[in-house]
Amino acid sequence: MTAKTNTSGTVPADTAATTPDLSPRALVKAGRGNLGGTTALAILSEIALHDGRRVLMADGDVRNPGISQFKAIYGKRGFPRPDSEDIAHLKEWYTNAFAAALQNEASLVMDVGGGDRTLEEWASEDSLVDAADAMGLPVTGLFMCGPQAGDIDYLLKLWKTGLFLPHRGVIILNDWSIPVGHKPDTLFTPLCMDQRLTTVSGMETAILRIPKLSCMNEVLASGLTFHDAAEGKAGASGRPLDPMRRWQVGNWISKIRENIANEGIEAWLP
Repeated sequence: MTAKTNTSGTVPADTAATTPDLSPRALVKAGRGNLGGTTALAILSEIALHDGRRVLMADGDVRNPGISQFKAIYGKRGFPRPDSEDIAHLKEWYTNAFAAALQNEASLVMDVGGGDRTLEEWASEDSLVDAADAMGLPVTGLFMCGPQAGDIDYLLKLWKTGLFLPHRGVIILNDWSIPVGHKPDTLFTPLCMDQRLTTVSGMETAILRIPKLSCMNEVLASGLTFHDAAEGKAGASGRPLDPMRRWQVGNWISKIRENIANEGIEAWLP
């Protein structure tokens, strides 16, 4: 991944001139819901695509659309969603998604939605991490954590079981999950220094902050990708976002790129 972009979401000339690392990787989300994980997957997928990498997106939530709700990119880059919650069917779907990414030499971005338990069982039974690493599709876990005690407890329990413990894990702290009236830095700074998150046996971890995008609803309603919105392309209404909101989206993308670079995890992500 390149480190930084300008406020329009375009790649600076000096960065674009470098040769990007196109090696495929798998990014698999796990953790409690309603913590901004789907948005994190969507923007990380977009950044990879914008930088010229192949990406296959896979939404494994049968009941509620996750990453597939970002139709502007999922319609072109998405793997068909599973049509049954049967455990055997879901396990086959996970296998097929990984197989498709490997066959297309693409990175895989997987949103498991409410299927965490099935994913954990499948990953353990079929040695997912070792198999994917051996075949050139190294797995990075994308673990969602919010300000509530139960959020970190969920992750600690998951890691303790060892059912899904990849060699690399990115812990997402999304400012969107902060309750109204509270400051993200106040609640997230202690988590960034919490050794239970920064020192995990068997897994190298990094913490990635995702800032809040105040015009998120407008971007979703426009039907545009985040980058297209920042670049002033026309949306579903036939009009682009107004200049202020275009700047907000571009600045949001820039901050995420900067946070990725500061953590030094470009090689962990698609």
